[in-house]
Amino acid sequence: MIFIFEKTFNMNRLVIIGNGFDLAHDLPTSYRSFLNYIWQNVENVDTMPMIKDLFFINNPFHNATTGFRIKFNDYSDFSNKIKSYFHESAHTYIYSELGTFKIYKKKYGYDGTAEQLFGFRNSFFELITVQNAENWVDIENTYYEVLISILKGEIKYSNIGTVNSLNRQFEEIKLLLEFYLTEKIEKEYIFENTYSNSAEITNLFEYKYKNLIKNKDHSYYFEFPADYAKDLKEFDNQFRKNAIQPSGYENLFLDFNYTPTVSNYVKILNDKDLREFGDSSQLQIHGRLGDDANSINFGFGDEMDDHYKILEKGGNEYLENIKSFMYLNNSNYKKLLQWIENDDFQVYIMGHSCGLSDRTLLNTVFEHTNCKSIKIFYHQRKDGTDNFKEISQNISRHFNKKALMRSKLVDKSNSTHLPQNIRFKKVAK
Repeated sequence: MIFIFEKTFNMNRLVIIGNGFDLAHDLPTSYRSFLNYIWQNVENVDTMPMIKDLFFINNPFHNATTGFRIKFNDYSDFSNKIKSYFHESAHTYIYSELGTFKIYKKKYGYDGTAEQLFGFRNSFFELITVQNAENWVDIENTYYEVLISILKGEIKYSNIGTVNSLNRQFEEIKLLLEFYLTEKIEKEYIFENTYSNSAEITNLFEYKYKNLIKNKDHSYYFEFPADYAKDLKEFDNQFRKNAIQPSGYENLFLDFNYTPTVSNYVKILNDKDLREFGDSSQLQIHGRLGDDANSINFGFGDEMDDHYKILEKGGNEYLENIKSFMYLNNSNYKKLLQWIENDDFQVYIMGHSCGLSDRTLLNTVFEHTNCKSIKIFYHQRKDGTDNFKEISQNISRHFNKKALMRSKLVDKSNSTHLPQNIRFKKVAK
């Protein structure tokens, strides 16, 4: 007698990839790396127009006698050295409420005017520099905060100007971000690792039933709600009794990064046995470097926020950088919706903070009836601490039904950290 079971429980996986995945490979894709790159290249403003647009610089920091150009590591280093370079006796420093400054050359003529030597042109960049933000989601949240403030007519961010001025300044940062990721990431690393030197992460996608059947490791059941785990156990029993052959399953990498990192893993997994590792594909939902058909989507995506309806009452310029409208530039979002409608799936969180700037999309995924489980691959720091609790708290904000969240979220004892030791080789120069 052949046993026919309605479900194979070869659980599809939706793998949500964030910037932490790139950072786990030691790629300098953090906001801090990007910001430091800008200050390290202030001396090159004449040859890098996109950086020059951020500042007003009337002196190239060049010593006519020695030809020495000042080098900077970050904003703090810039601030200290530039104040030392422009002596207070000959120059005037004007400080803003943010703590940044402008520098003028003292004038002793009758008109009392002074020649400006340094200042910020891009006030939004000035704001996020001073905030000392660590994550890209913080920048998107700041953009949204300023946007709401401008719409309400508040004076808090009056130095940034109108909504059109804010959008122009935000666009300058987006263009510079794409330039940075292209020049310092895509062109400087070889994204062609093999299975053997990527195994720590690749093996996380290996077929679960090996442990269930051979080693009787039943911890996998606790990754799912009780009713679903009950069906899973029944399938396990029939699997052992009748040697039911598992069918293939899918890994869809929902990639929020712009870099080629994930494409390397898709290739490796698809070169393996499909029954062991599944059939893998990728959606770069927020765009890809140098791709006009899938351009960078950088903005804010929380239509559930209390203030969002205020934005809708404003002009279209207030919706310029709302992610939902940028998703309409291609069919990636609809492909995602079709995929989650198709069958049951488990969510893997790899390097994504699950911040509010992606709340609309993540709520759609997490609360979907086909989403049976959410598993966090947390970041374990060198001092032994980790961010499991922080990501769990962030995930809870995407749920309207908190009991549903608690039933779907895999507890820490059945979770694991994201490996941090895999590296890509740099391009030889």
